[in-house]
Amino acid sequence: MFDVMKYGARGDGSGNDSAAIQKAIDACSKAGGGRVVIPSGKVCRCGPFKLASHIDLHIETGARLEAIPDIKLYPEFGLTSLGGEGQKWIHAENEEFISITGGGIIDGKGVAWMKSEEKYGFRMDAGRPFIIDLENCRHVTIRDITFRDAPFWTLHFLGCFDLLMQGSRIINNLKIGNSDGINIDRCKNVRVVGCHIEAGDDCVCVKSIEPGHEEKYGACENITVTGCTLISTSAAVRLGGESFGLMRNIIISNCTISRSNRGLGIMMRDGGVISDVLFSNITVETRFFEPKTWWGSAEPIHITSFSMKKGAPAGIVRNIRFHNINCNSENGVYIAASKPEDIQNVIMEGVRIELNKTSKHKGGYFDRRLCCEEGIVEVPTSGFVISKAMDIRLRNCEVAWGKNRPEYFRHAVYAGHAPGLEITNLRGESAFPGKYEVVKKA
Repeated sequence: MFDVMKYGARGDGSGNDSAAIQKAIDACSKAGGGRVVIPSGKVCRCGPFKLASHIDLHIETGARLEAIPDIKLYPEFGLTSLGGEGQKWIHAENEEFISITGGGIIDGKGVAWMKSEEKYGFRMDAGRPFIIDLENCRHVTIRDITFRDAPFWTLHFLGCFDLLMQGSRIINNLKIGNSDGINIDRCKNVRVVGCHIEAGDDCVCVKSIEPGHEEKYGACENITVTGCTLISTSAAVRLGGESFGLMRNIIISNCTISRSNRGLGIMMRDGGVISDVLFSNITVETRFFEPKTWWGSAEPIHITSFSMKKGAPAGIVRNIRFHNINCNSENGVYIAASKPEDIQNVIMEGVRIELNKTSKHKGGYFDRRLCCEEGIVEVPTSGFVISKAMDIRLRNCEVAWGKNRPEYFRHAVYAGHAPGLEITNLRGESAFPGKYEVVKKA
C-alpha cells in the first residue's frame, strides 16, 4: 500500500499533487508493484502523471482526482493528428498489468476548459487532454470508477491487448463536444461490461485512427460491449469514422440506448475494412437535435461507406448482423455507399422500428458527414432506406408509425440500387396507406 499522502500530496483540492502521486507510483514500481491509494475524503488536484506496470491506482470511495485546467501543464500528445488536442493526463506506454479501481471519481473539470457556453454547446479553446491515454499496454483493468466531466475524449486506448472495463461510469457534460466515452483504437481482446456512459460525442467508438500505426499494432479485433446503458449527443456506438485499418470480430449486445442523436453506427471513410460484427438484444431511442453543433440525424442504425478524399477508396463494410433490435425514433435505418460493393452482406433479423415525430427539430434528412460527398442529404423518412448497397437481407422486421406523422414520412422500405436485396416476412405499412407504397424500389 502506497498512500499518496505519505509522499507529499496535499489532498485538499488546492495546489498540484502530480509530483507526490508520481513519487508514490515510482516507489510502488521499485518495490515490484502494489497499490497506490488516493484515500477517502481527499481531493488530489493534479497535472499529468504516468502509470507503471503491476500497479493498481486505487481511488477509494469518497476520494477524487481532479485535472488542473491549464494546458501549459500538458506538453505531451497522445496522438499527432488531432489538431492540437489530445494531450496526456493520466497515461502509460509499453506497460503491463495496470489497473485503476476503487469507487472514487476522476474528474476532468471539463467545463473549466471551455471558452463560453451557447444554446446547444460550449465553445472550446485549443488544447484539451484525454483523461486516460494508454498506448501498447497489456492486461489492463478498469473497475468501479466514475469518470466525470471530460474536456475531450475520456478514455483512449491505442494498440492495447487484453483490456477489461467493468462496472464503471462515464458522466460527461452533454454540451461539451468531443467528450467521447471510450475510444478503442487498434486494440485486441477488449471487454466493456456493465457500464453507464453519457457523452457529448460517441459513447463507445472502435477505430483505427492513424495510418502509421497499421504495421505497429495491426487490426482492431475481438471487441465485446455488453450490458451497458448509453446516452450520446452523437452516436451511442460507432465503428469507424477514422478507419484506416481492419476492424473485425466485434459484438455489441444487451445494451440500452436513449436520448441519442444516432444509435448504432458503422462509418467507413479511409479505405479500411469493417467485418464480422454482431449487434443483438438492444433497445435504441433516438431523436433529432441541433445539426450545426452535433453529429447524427436520429438514425437508430446507420451504415455508410464514403471516401474522405475524391478518387480515394472508401473501404469495405461486410458481414454485419443485427438481431433482435427494438427502435423508437424520428428517423429510419440508413444504409448507403458511393458504390454497392462497398457495403456487402448485412442481415437484419427481428429489427422493429417505430417512427414518430417527437422533437421540435425538423427532420427529413440524413447526416453522413464527414466525407467528400454531400454531408447533409434531404431524404424522406422511411423505416429502412437503402442506397447503393448489396446483399441486404431484412428478415422478420417490422415498421410501425406513431400518431405524429409529418408529410415527409413515407414507406416501410425504400431501396435504390440495392442488388441482392431480400425482404422476408416484413410487417407494417407505409406512413400514409393508399398514398405511398409499403416497399418502394427506385
